[in-house]
Order: sequence, then structure tokens, then C-alpha cells
Amino acid sequence: MKFSPFTKSCWNRGSAVLGMVTALTLCSCGEKEEAPAAPAVEETPAATEQKVEEEPAAETPELSRFDATRDALFDHVVFQLTQKVSNPELYPEVNAEVRDALALLNDYYAALEQEPEMAEERVRTALLIAGMTCDLGAYAKASAAYENALKQLELLPEEVRTGRDARRSLSTIESGLGACLLYQGKSADALAHFQKSLDTDLAVFKELRPDESKPLEENNVDPELALAASAVMDSYRCLGDCQNVMGDTEDARETYKKGLEMVPALRVVTPKMAISYIKLLIASADLENSLGNMKGAYVSWFQAGDLSKKIALGNHPIGVRAEAKRLNESLIRPLLQVEAKLKEEQRKAAAKPADAPVTEAPLQPVPEAAPEVAPAPVVAPEAEAPKPAPQKPRNNRRRNRRNR
Repeated sequence: MKFSPFTKSCWNRGSAVLGMVTALTLCSCGEKEEAPAAPAVEETPAATEQKVEEEPAAETPELSRFDATRDALFDHVVFQLTQKVSNPELYPEVNAEVRDALALLNDYYAALEQEPEMAEERVRTALLIAGMTCDLGAYAKASAAYENALKQLELLPEEVRTGRDARRSLSTIESGLGACLLYQGKSADALAHFQKSLDTDLAVFKELRPDESKPLEENNVDPELALAASAVMDSYRCLGDCQNVMGDTEDARETYKKGLEMVPALRVVTPKMAISYIKLLIASADLENSLGNMKGAYVSWFQAGDLSKKIALGNHPIGVRAEAKRLNESLIRPLLQVEAKLKEEQRKAAAKPADAPVTEAPLQPVPEAAPEVAPAPVVAPEAEAPKPAPQKPRNNRRRNRRNR
């Protein structure tokens, strides 16, 4: 199993700590065995009185409930890094570790319930539990966990509940409830939750960008606005997926179109926004392909593949590049299949007799590059992304001497 550098560093750090503890234990044991016996000394009355007056050594305080269950959050971070490769058949040990992490997280939440001042942390932890339960496929339990997170959110003070962070959490809860219901076959009930999630994200986005006519600047993209735009595109995609499952293909197509129109209007996207845009393009292409519009599907898949390749090869955070690479690899097969079908149709059209009546316009050759429906978005660089160090030119003088 392959882990990211962050997971490896966490694993190495844990191994180092375990090694230090073992070394300290062995050293202390050695000291006890090798220490020579101290000579017997007669205690004077003054020494006896001083010994009696000494206070007993203070006992080590026990760990609090929060310290004892703090590992749950770390385990969830590990889960987020490994859930992409979690497969019940190929990687059963990963799923076992996920369930152990979920049990620890539930213990952490139980400790939070005893602390009234930790209400916001309780909401975040409830969302983590719901998301992990949904990822494990226990959709009924996940729905109950999302309902509990919603209940905890409603208990927050009004000034906190109406803030942007709380409304983002509300959108996540509504989207999670919709996903659980959709996976259980209750698409009509899921549609209402997806619509609430979209309305919440749109409200936050419009607050951050009141002037819709002003495009973003390439080197000055507000991170909070970028996060809101990415959430809006994800909500459009989820709503369109639900409409597609219900058979409302025209509504789904219109929903996807509204989400895709955001990027040409903004002109500039961050890598995180680009990932949401790529997923939206793929969902739209899948719909067009299912409706028989192979050319439209080919264009959207090609655009998604081209943008995901740029993100995967760019100087961006490793998590973004890994997600872009995964999306790019998932597009190889559908692109090849559609291209083969279009070439087959072109071959059949060319094999028709010259005097045969032409009922349809002949198909054009498959384009090597997809036609641009809208100006290609500019991917804004991230300030925190480290730049690669310049490499020194290699000195091949010694190699040239050997070649002579």
C-alpha cells in the first residue's frame, strides 16, 4: 500500500517515539541492576525527624478525557489520506483501522458532551463521525449522525450560528443527508437537501463577491472566496447528479451548465476550484454520453483531461496534484472509447455509395484538440507552494574523457 509523505512522516514520528520510550525503559532497567548497594548509615535523631516531616511525593496527575482521546483526530487524518485506496477486498486492514479510528472518535465526542463550552468542537467532531460513517457505507447510521450534527449546530448561539463557518457546516450537513438518502434510493427526499445545500453556498458566495461583473485577479484570489466558489460548484454537481438519477435529464443538464458558467465568469481559478470544475465537467460529459451525444461528451472529457493534466504537473500542494492525477487517469478509457466510436462512424459514412441520398451531414474528423466553448481558465499560483530548487548543470568532462 502506498502512503503519502505526510503519512510516512507521521509513521516515522510514531516509530521514533516508540523507540525513545523503549530505550528509556531499558536504560532505567539497567540502572536498577548495575547500581551498587549503598553502605548502611546509622540514622541520627535529627535525620529521623527530618524524614518524618518530609511531605509525600506528589502523584502524577491523570490524563484528562481530551488528552486520553486526542489520538482520534490524528487517526482521522490518516483515514482521510488512505480512504482513496480503501477496498474491502484488497485492503481489509485499512478498513479495520478506519473502524478503530471511528471508535476513538466516538469516545472523543462522548468526552465533549460533558463540556458545555466545547459546543463548536462538538459540531465539528459530529461532522467527522458522520462523514466517516458515510464513507464506510453505513448510510442509515450516517444519516442519524448528520441529524445529530444538525441538532448540535442549532444549539450554538445565534451570533455563531449565523456566521459563515456555521453556514458552511450547515451546507455540509445538508449535502451529507442528501447523499445518504440518494444511496438508499430515496432520491426525491435527497433532492430537497441538495437544494438547501446549494442555496446556502450561493448565499455565502454572493456575500463574498457582491460585484459579479468584476472578474478575479490572477495574483490576488481571496482564499475564502475560492473556497466558496468551489463549494458552489460541488453543490451544483450533487444536485445535478440527483436530478439525473431521478430521470430529469434536462434539469440535470441545466444544473450542470449553471455550475460550469462560474469559471468563465471568474476567469481565474485556484487549484482547489479547478478540481471542482473538473468533476463538474466529467459529470456533464457522462450525462451527454448517456444521451447519445458522444461529441459533446468528448469535448467535455477532453477539457477535463487537459486541465487535470496541468494541475497534476503544476507546482501545487501534493494533495491537489494527487487528486488531479487520479481524475486524469480516470478519463483515459472513456476518451479512447468515444474516439474509437467516432472513427468507426466516420469510416461507415465514408464507405457509403456516392449516389446514396445524404440524410445527415457527414461527420467531421475527430479533433486532436477540443474546441474551446469558453476561454480557458487561468490557474492562479498558490503562494504557499514551494518552488523547486534550481539544479546545477552537470559536468560531463570526465564522461567525455572516458568516451574518447
